[in-house]
Amino acid sequence: MARIGVTGIPDPYHFFGTFAGLPFWGGGLTLLSAAPGIGKTSWMLRMLLNAAALGVPSALGCYEHTEDELKFRLSKQAEAMVGGPHAGVPVTDVEDTLAQSANGILLALDDKKDTIRSLEEALLKLYGFPEKGNALVLVDYLNRIPVVGLTGVQPVETRSGDAAIELREMAKRHGWAVLAAAALEADSFAGKEVFDLSDLFGDERVPYTADRVYVIARSGQPMPCGCVDLAIHTLKDRTGPVRNWDMQFWGARFYPDLEEEKDTHVTAMIVPALKKELVG
Repeated sequence: MARIGVTGIPDPYHFFGTFAGLPFWGGGLTLLSAAPGIGKTSWMLRMLLNAAALGVPSALGCYEHTEDELKFRLSKQAEAMVGGPHAGVPVTDVEDTLAQSANGILLALDDKKDTIRSLEEALLKLYGFPEKGNALVLVDYLNRIPVVGLTGVQPVETRSGDAAIELREMAKRHGWAVLAAAALEADSFAGKEVFDLSDLFGDERVPYTADRVYVIARSGQPMPCGCVDLAIHTLKDRTGPVRNWDMQFWGARFYPDLEEEKDTHVTAMIVPALKKELVG
């Protein structure tokens, strides 16, 4: 039994890194929700690139896309890192940028057989993830994770709650930071500006189990170039105060441009135009 007067209590929310704008701590589960096509997978890929470049064991297990599709998006993100939203980039620069994150793991998963337990075992036994220690595990996405019950794989309406519980238990067991993409209810997709936890698809255990829940939504109409402003809504955060912030999504390069980088798109568009005008 713990006594209130004990001193020297370790911080259970000790953050070990900020990756693509989100701080992470060991043992926690974060859910990232959005309508289809908003950019949640791309944001997760940037987290992977960032964490791997800093030497943190990191992996993305994806039930949505093939390995080739994920690699293509990563190459486009490398172009964005070097050349901004639209400028041409030498292939060698893209390769050099990707090489910095070469230790990141991409896993194309099967929603009929690749359970959370099998993912955990692969990370431990095949990829050398720490039995106990800092690591980043990204899962895309929660509602397609197979959960096997007495009668076989559970239906999607109920499996997401069990999957969320299993992910958080895995996070606590190893001290890993786990983030999973999650689906929104269909009626939350269009024109909504205020969200709450009931907007997450699945049973009530999904938002209850997570330590943090974010929703990504479009803010305004897409720009002529295809880029779009995004608003990030915090629905729940056990680790600190709730905050909402803005990002951009460079659609042509599958790249989430972070809040502190918001001027890079304007610079990238204006400077070439000014140079062209001066030369002309």
